[in-house]
Amino acid sequence: MKRALLATVALVALATVPARADIVFLGQQDLGGLGFGAFPRMLTLQTTTIESGSVTPVDVVHGDAIAGADKSTTPTIAALNWMSGADAKLAFNADTSATGITVDNLIMTVFNGTTAIGSFSLPSPVTFSAAQVAAEQGNGNGVFVFGLNAAEQLQFNTILAMTGSADFRVGLNSTLGCGPSAPAGCLVTNDGPDTYLGIVNPVPAPVVGAGLPALLSGLLGMVGLASYRRKRRIV
Repeated sequence: MKRALLATVALVALATVPARADIVFLGQQDLGGLGFGAFPRMLTLQTTTIESGSVTPVDVVHGDAIAGADKSTTPTIAALNWMSGADAKLAFNADTSATGITVDNLIMTVFNGTTAIGSFSLPSPVTFSAAQVAAEQGNGNGVFVFGLNAAEQLQFNTILAMTGSADFRVGLNSTLGCGPSAPAGCLVTNDGPDTYLGIVNPVPAPVVGAGLPALLSGLLGMVGLASYRRKRRIV
């Protein structure tokens, strides 16, 4: 009963606007080369046999969510560098022992201050097998990646078009294990911690010497090369 009450409180905290499907599972991906260790931890849950919790601005935890800057946070859209709805992606890192795990629900909510202005949800539970969990090799390899479908990418873009959207914060709510909506064959949690991270949109590293001086140098070099080639043809 207490667990169900905590789950209800967590849902209410994030569901002040209607949750819009769909968050979709995009597959297992290796993200270690993208600086995975620096990605913000947005929600960490650690309980058996069901985990349910959420985090709201600024970094207020509910239910089974574990507090801490490296555990459960509400990063800004600017910190995530989500420039479009296609960039809005989450990585789920399951730390479970010799078994799979069921994601019963997942809700991502965008906040202006502490006011929820947009919400996106997983339409139905997803169960990951023991083999899929075993394929997670740590440091961002083989993590489960979630994103928005095409229609909800457009909805997210309307949020980005709002004034001050760079400072809007993103919070998560999730239930892992056999929760109220879990299907037959769901898999419980057995240890954890299980963590969601925001995937920071990669930014190409600046080219050394880039800018107007480098451009001018490049142009002068091309002019010089062309002159040298003309002289060789004349000779």
